[in-house]
Amino acid sequence: MSMQTLLLSIAVLLGLFGLSVYSVMPEIPQDEIACTAEAKICPDGSAVGRTEPNCEFTQCPVPNKDNDTILHYDSGVRGVVLLGPTCPVMRNPPDPDCNDKPYQTDITIAHENSPLQVFVSTQSDSKGLFEVDLPPGAYIIYARGEMTLPSCSQTPAMVETGNYTQVTVACDTGIR
Repeated sequence: MSMQTLLLSIAVLLGLFGLSVYSVMPEIPQDEIACTAEAKICPDGSAVGRTEPNCEFTQCPVPNKDNDTILHYDSGVRGVVLLGPTCPVMRNPPDPDCNDKPYQTDITIAHENSPLQVFVSTQSDSKGLFEVDLPPGAYIIYARGEMTLPSCSQTPAMVETGNYTQVTVACDTGIR
């Protein structure tokens, strides 16, 4: 086989390989939005990013009315962490003592598009309740269980300007 034939064969194989890779690449939907990662510096020195659907900057935090040095948002998440099931057998009629119970635990909240980067941390109280001020955007709420059980779900939350989103975070005891 001559050198020219060998080079031609290699070129044809590379071309076919490139065509096959191109044909299996996923299509990117035209209606997806990707906001730039730039930030706006707020009057208090903090920074806010852009959010979907219009890639506008989120609202800057505003001073708390009671204490001008503490900043907060007029939106966020209010929730409860519940632990269940608490009885091994479902009864008919249901036994009120077997209802899911409040769970006091650590809570972390991350932006949906940065699920491994903690945005804020807090704790649920003895009634399982928690509240966090957040700028508008999509978030994931994580409640910490123990080493194996309870196992707590990742709970999505969409926060809108001027509103507090209500969520229930479920933690599975493993009782069956």
